[in-house]
Amino acid sequence: MKRYQGKKYFLTALLSLVLCGTLQASNNGDLINLGENLWSQGKLSEAESAFKNALSEAPDSSAAHQRLASLYLTMNKTKEAISEYQNAITLDSENPDLFIGIAIAYLHSRYYNMAQAMVMQAIELNPELAQAQKLKTYIDAKKDTLDKNSATPAN
Repeated sequence: MKRYQGKKYFLTALLSLVLCGTLQASNNGDLINLGENLWSQGKLSEAESAFKNALSEAPDSSAAHQRLASLYLTMNKTKEAISEYQNAITLDSENPDLFIGIAIAYLHSRYYNMAQAMVMQAIELNPELAQAQKLKTYIDAKKDTLDKNSATPAN
């Protein structure tokens, strides 16, 4: 009889862990969706709160870090965006979209060499990614313009 109770306890505990994990993932996804909806309505501070709540539910959610970083870019909070993209990349270093996002954030901060390095990483991860190729072309042109302007003597 004790063996049966042990199995029953084990199965109950296992089921509880699975359900808690599913509920947490569901709550995290719901919070991210809520943030997306608020963002689309122009309620940026409420969207920020929703994404932060998603991160408090699941700190290892690269999706929540990515959405918060993108929101920060929209809000012209580039330092915060870079930090959140770095967090997301730490959790999901094989996602080229994260490297594109951080490259854009570096561009906004005028860190052209860092932007170029990040877009090159995105291209290395996915050479067919058209968005990364376009961004690389833009960064290269921007750096060429800056180099030409700095080489021109002042009159």
